[in-house]
Amino acid sequence: MSSQDQGRFNFPPTVSLITCLLFCFQFGTTISYNALVSPIYKDSNTSLYTIPINNYKPLVLDLTNTFIWTTCSNSTKHHTIPSSSSCETANKPGNCTIGSKDDCTTELFNPVSRKCGSGLVTFTTLTTNSTDGHNPLYAVNVTNITALCAPKKLLELLPKDSIGIAGLASSNLSLPLQLSSRANIEKQFALCLPASGRGVAIFGTGPYYLMGMVERNVSSMLKYTPLIKNHLSSSYYINVTGITINMQSLQIPETASLGGALLSSVSPYTILREDIYHPFLSAYSTATQYIPRVTPVKPFDLCYDSRNLSSTRMGYGVPGISFTLQGGIYNWTIFGANALVMAATNAACLAFLPNQTVQNVPMVIGGFQMENNFLLFDLEKARLGMSGLLYGVMTTCNNFNYTYP
Repeated sequence: MSSQDQGRFNFPPTVSLITCLLFCFQFGTTISYNALVSPIYKDSNTSLYTIPINNYKPLVLDLTNTFIWTTCSNSTKHHTIPSSSSCETANKPGNCTIGSKDDCTTELFNPVSRKCGSGLVTFTTLTTNSTDGHNPLYAVNVTNITALCAPKKLLELLPKDSIGIAGLASSNLSLPLQLSSRANIEKQFALCLPASGRGVAIFGTGPYYLMGMVERNVSSMLKYTPLIKNHLSSSYYINVTGITINMQSLQIPETASLGGALLSSVSPYTILREDIYHPFLSAYSTATQYIPRVTPVKPFDLCYDSRNLSSTRMGYGVPGISFTLQGGIYNWTIFGANALVMAATNAACLAFLPNQTVQNVPMVIGGFQMENNFLLFDLEKARLGMSGLLYGVMTTCNNFNYTYP
């Protein structure tokens, strides 16, 4: 299936034609809606997640990026933005570079290759669908979205068919806040990252439904923890105050204060600062000493013979890992499905890695640990809603109903 086909919903041909003729253009502005929906796909080669929202071409989802940037076709005219408020926002604290035609340029960043580039600030149109929380309803073109035209070389290490980055950070030029402003929807968005197949992103208010044995309103399942504000970053942090493994508190050095944990959709696995990682690895090894090991598969340090692992509804039958969140009222528990990853034939590895570079970030919660968890980023109330692993209620992130009602 091509990237363009992936972005489209599989409606019956007659319905698709009639729907497009009736709704594609005028209803984006003449009919009100509370939320927009788009599928999410996981690229098996890079473990990155994409959303087909730019003319049905995929952009990589990045919770830490403040911009939308994309390569711009030479055959398409792009209206560039002169020095303006949008330009100043893109160039905080106001170091806008003016080109030969008084066009605004700014620096942009590939979070995977860690390379920078510069791009013209321009306007684009994003294509998605409205939703009632149960199904997609009709096509919506959201116009006048501020984006950056990036050089093709900046696509290095991104999925093969992707054309850029959809920044989701709490920034005025990020995808969620621009959709909120341009489409007049609430400042919140939900991500349900798939392990494979098709997940779902919803921008705006709920309810949010997933199919299973019965259709389930995921909104009613959510438990909340505050999103921590960081004056140096627009990324999303939650306050993890402790870690338990198999109901036993992890003994870590007193100097290894946990503090804010960064949520990252471009980090494939959770990364722990080394003074936390080594006690964590030792404790998990002790808790699983009865399970036969295999030679570790890089980049992991602890791998098990998957033929000797039991299977449960929540994944492999291994000890749970719980992050104690601010206030101690709610734990985010990592069960087998999000704790171990198949890294090679018969090798299931602990999907946590040491952080040897960014010493001021104690923990980066990666995409693998967020898969099949419904996460609601409520920017208005500065809180994160979490469902826990959806396997527990007999559904997954693949189960949004993409059929036309």
